[in-house]
Amino acid sequence: MFVLTIDQQDSRSNVDAVPRILDALSPIATVVPFARTIGDEVQGVLDDPEAVAEGVRRIGTDSGWHIGIGIGEVERPLPEATAEGRGAAFYAARQAVETAKSAPAHLVVDADPYSEHSGLAEAALRLLVSTLGELRSQSRGYVGFRLDHPDATQAEIAAEFDVSQQAVSRVLAAGPAEIVAGAERLARHHLAQHGPVQSEGAEHVD
Repeated sequence: MFVLTIDQQDSRSNVDAVPRILDALSPIATVVPFARTIGDEVQGVLDDPEAVAEGVRRIGTDSGWHIGIGIGEVERPLPEATAEGRGAAFYAARQAVETAKSAPAHLVVDADPYSEHSGLAEAALRLLVSTLGELRSQSRGYVGFRLDHPDATQAEIAAEFDVSQQAVSRVLAAGPAEIVAGAERLARHHLAQHGPVQSEGAEHVD
């Protein structure tokens, strides 16, 4: 199981970004939905490596978060609210998000047991977040839209953001969408090596 915990950076000097990030994460498939836990922290429980990688990409597109990913077992039955969750994955996510505050790309993957795949997934996700972090906010939006709508033309992306096609072309020509997409696929591959770490009778919470 995967527990994804994020904490807003510089929350005391910035507006509350939790409603915005919950909206950004709403398309992600979860076992226990993303929700505010305390202060400016958000947590969700997932069992799909693809959903984890996409979730990190959406967080990176929003920017300004410490990201902790915990991998391991969770206690049953699963809670309706993540704040009530217990188990190795929850403890690993708590440690990860705290360590992320001084880590590269503000992202840490912590697994129980830890493996080479955990470290490689972490490296791929850091590349993803760092690549997005080098872009301006609206440019991150172009990249995110392109990845969510791979068949969209530059003209359609420009219309979505009410900018010129040339503005979109300047950003996409440098290849950030390809780098992010590749890092996301690589992260999915290594996260999948852990498999769905869960007990018999696990059920999704709607």
